[in-house]
Amino acid sequence: MVLMPRESAKLIATLSKDVFIEDEGVKNLACTVLEGIKNQRIHINNFSQHEFHPKPDDPRAIDWIFLLDVLNFSFWTQKNANKWKVNGQTGYFALCAAVKRAVDVSLHIYFYKCQV
Repeated sequence: MVLMPRESAKLIATLSKDVFIEDEGVKNLACTVLEGIKNQRIHINNFSQHEFHPKPDDPRAIDWIFLLDVLNFSFWTQKNANKWKVNGQTGYFALCAAVKRAVDVSLHIYFYKCQV
């Protein structure tokens, strides 16, 4: 059984005791980012300084940035614990490498549509 990201997150949130998805909060964040790009307070060009970030001319860049920001909430590990690695990276940049790999193999990520 394969679930799309939204269905996977819903299943996890339903079964978890301490994890939940606040739909209105996710939608508000997406709309705030979109508004920031439209009024030029946020510049996509600043995001492309790392090899695992999207290029500014990638039409999926805003979705990519939004996904990274939503998932980038905690990379704390116990002292001396093994850290997960992707393409030799750990922490935030391992997350970026994993998302880039998914984008490179054409996995689709769906987001809320905002009216701004």
